[in-house]
Amino acid sequence: MPWYRAGSVAVTNGSAIVTGAGTDFVGNTQAGEVFLGPDGRVYEISAVQSATQLTIIPNYQGASAGGQAYGIQPTASFARDLALGAAQLLNTFGTVRDGIGQGLVAGGTLTAPGLRGAGDQDTGIHWPGSNILELVVGGARRLALSSTGALVTGRVTGAAGTPGAVGVAAPTLGTAPDTTSLFITNGDALYGLISGVFGNTGATWMQAQRVDGGQSAYDLVVQPSGGNLLVGATSGSSHRIEKLGLAEGQVVLSVAAGAGSAITAEFRRVNASPFNGGMPAALMLGHNTTNNRSGTVSGTLNASGADYAEYMLKAAGCGIIAKGDVCGVDRDGKLTKTWADAISFVVKSTDPSLVGGDTWAAHLPPKPEGPGAEPIEPAAPLPPAEDADEAALAAWRDAMAAYPALLASYQSEHTTWQQAMDAYAADLAAWEDELETARQCVDRIAFCGQVPCNVAGDFEVGDYIIAAANGAGIKAVAVKPDGITLAQYMRRIGKVWAIRDGRAWIDVQHG
Repeated sequence: MPWYRAGSVAVTNGSAIVTGAGTDFVGNTQAGEVFLGPDGRVYEISAVQSATQLTIIPNYQGASAGGQAYGIQPTASFARDLALGAAQLLNTFGTVRDGIGQGLVAGGTLTAPGLRGAGDQDTGIHWPGSNILELVVGGARRLALSSTGALVTGRVTGAAGTPGAVGVAAPTLGTAPDTTSLFITNGDALYGLISGVFGNTGATWMQAQRVDGGQSAYDLVVQPSGGNLLVGATSGSSHRIEKLGLAEGQVVLSVAAGAGSAITAEFRRVNASPFNGGMPAALMLGHNTTNNRSGTVSGTLNASGADYAEYMLKAAGCGIIAKGDVCGVDRDGKLTKTWADAISFVVKSTDPSLVGGDTWAAHLPPKPEGPGAEPIEPAAPLPPAEDADEAALAAWRDAMAAYPALLASYQSEHTTWQQAMDAYAADLAAWEDELETARQCVDRIAFCGQVPCNVAGDFEVGDYIIAAANGAGIKAVAVKPDGITLAQYMRRIGKVWAIRDGRAWIDVQHG
C-alpha cells in the first residue's frame, strides 16, 4: 500500500503530539503504523485523535519545526486488524442473527414499539406482556388483542380486556358494570356498553356508561326486571330521561318525523317544582294542519291554576296591570285603566290553568338561529424524525406547502363565522327586544274560574265586587247583595267566595 504524505506536520522536541495541516489522519492511518518524522527517524503511531492530530512513541527527538514533510507507512497488521474487526462485527450482530434473523422481536415500548418504521419511530407493533399484541400509532395504543378473546380498538388506557380499555372484551356474568362487553372512546372520555351482564343497578340487560369514573350518571340503561329505560339517569323505577347542564328554557327532548323535519314536540327544562313553573313551557306541541289539533285527551286534564284566561291587547297608554286589579275594556276591545274609556270591566288573571289567544307574537319573524360550530384551526404538520426516509420528508414538505392555504382558508372561514356570530347576536337582541315590546302590549284577563281580586275598602264573603271610578282610573269595591242596583250589577266582576290571606277570592262574572 502507498505511504500517506498529504499536507504537512508540526512537531515539538520531546513531545508525543504531531499536529497536521491539510491532513486526514482518521481516514488514512491507525495505531501501530509507522510515522517517518521530519528528522528522518521512525516512530510508532500510538493513537489517532483527529484528522489533524496523532501521538507517537517515543516522543519526538528532532528539533521543533512546523510545515514539515512526513510519511506514514502501513504495516502488515492491516489484514490481522481486518480479521479482528470482522470477528467483532459478527459478535456485535449475533443478536440480530439469533433474534430478528429467526423472527424474534423485542416487545419495545409505546414510544418505540418492538417493530416500527424507520421514518416513524412511534408507530408499529408492541408486545406489552404475555399473550397481548398491540398496534401503536403515534405513541398510543390503537388496536389490541389478548388471549382472553378481547379485541380492543381506539385509545386504550388500560390493559386489553380490563376496565379502562376501549373496544370489545369478554363480559363476566354476575359482576358490577366495571367489566363491560364493549368500550367506546370519545376523546379522553371512555364509555362502555354492557349486554346481558348483572350490574349494580339490578339485572341489567343493556347499559351504556362512562367507565373511567368521570361521570356518576349512566348514559343509557335498559332494565329487563322492571322494563325501565333510563337515559342520563343513575337509577329509577320508571322510564326516565335526564339532560344535565341545561339552563331554563333549553330543550331536553325534541320529537320530529325524520331528519330535517319540523319539530312536532319539545320538552324543555323549566325551574318548576311542582310542574306549574311558568314560561318557557315544559311541553311545546305543534298542531295537525288538517284538524288543527295539538292533543286529544280521553280523560280529565288536571291543572294547578284556578281560572281560564285569554290574552287581550292593551290600549295605548294602558301601562302595567297588576294581578287581581280590575280594568276596563274600551270600544276597540282593548284593555284600559281609564274609567271614561271603559264600556265593560274585567279582572287580571293571577294563576290561570288555561290561557287562550296566545298569538300576540305571531307577527314576529322566526327566532334567529346561530351560524353553527366555530371553525377549527388546522394544526401545522409535525416535522418528521431525524432519520426519516425521503418519502416521509417529501410528504412533510408537501404538507408544509399546503398548510398556508389551509390556514388562509380557515382564517377566512373564521372571519366569516365571526361576522355571522356578531350579526346573530345583534339579530337575536333585536328580536328579543321586539318580543318584549309585543309582550308589553298584551295582558292575561280572567274569563271564568276563581281569582284573587284587589278590592278597595271592606268586604266579606257573599259581597258582589263591582268596578267603580277611582278619580280618572278604575277600582274594585264591594256591594252587599241586598243593596246592589241594576247599574252596579251590570258592572260586577264577581262574587266573593272566600277570603284568603286578606284578599277576596271571587268567581269571575262579567256583566
